[in-house]
Amino acid sequence: MIDYGSIDHNFKIIAITKSEGSISKKFIDKIEKNSSRLIVVKTSNIVRSDSKVFIQIFRLIANWSSGYIIFLSSNAVDVFFEFAETLNIISDIVYDLNSKFNVVAIGPSTRTSLKKHRILVNSIPHDHSSLGIIDFFSQLKNSKYESKIIIPRSKKADKFLKEKLVKLGFVVNEFYIYNVTPAKVDPVWIEFIDLLKKEKIDSLIFTSPSNVRYFINIIKKHSSDLLPLVCKIKVIVSIGPLTSKELTKYNIPFSESTHHSLEGVYENLYMK
Repeated sequence: MIDYGSIDHNFKIIAITKSEGSISKKFIDKIEKNSSRLIVVKTSNIVRSDSKVFIQIFRLIANWSSGYIIFLSSNAVDVFFEFAETLNIISDIVYDLNSKFNVVAIGPSTRTSLKKHRILVNSIPHDHSSLGIIDFFSQLKNSKYESKIIIPRSKKADKFLKEKLVKLGFVVNEFYIYNVTPAKVDPVWIEFIDLLKKEKIDSLIFTSPSNVRYFINIIKKHSSDLLPLVCKIKVIVSIGPLTSKELTKYNIPFSESTHHSLEGVYENLYMK
């Protein structure tokens, strides 16, 4: 373990909350080039849904002549394609999505995940949030795609997005392809809590509303005196408006990334 008491006082320790999966190496490298260390605090686990749900989605994709498919997170992308791989239909899915669908990614990290699976992302809203998705679809006119939408997403999702899209006249097919459960306190968490108590955490990044909730639950269960220490962290960054809304519930001070992506988070940390 690094002896933080003996290193350069300009060295910064930055923590980022994350569900299952990894932070992009590009982002980590950029952080480390600024005399900083990134600690990835895992807040939750991904539990895949029953195979019947995936089979229903893949049948729709095969049978539709055109439509939209919206991916709202990198987790949704990864789970979606992992199951396609287990069925050995990756090539068919890639072909159908690229040839028949307008593929919408909520933000840059989700787009990057889709590109890894050879998917052409047709659209990404300017505001990388559910509100941005709604605004994007409200402005569509004379689209060559049918007004049908598929959304593979988490069981924790609320009805807000679907209800708004239905009001706009779209036929929305939501599929809950995974669930999110709280992560266990592992050695990284132990180190993070130790640094938090010593007030050595310079910045804390929240990447989704669910990460806020799980982070707070884990913190509160571990010790009642930790949340006030979180609020004392110099820079707390929210990746977007829905994450900001969740942080507000817990009276946690934060600044919201102008661009709702890890790139935008980086700008908040180093370019202001």
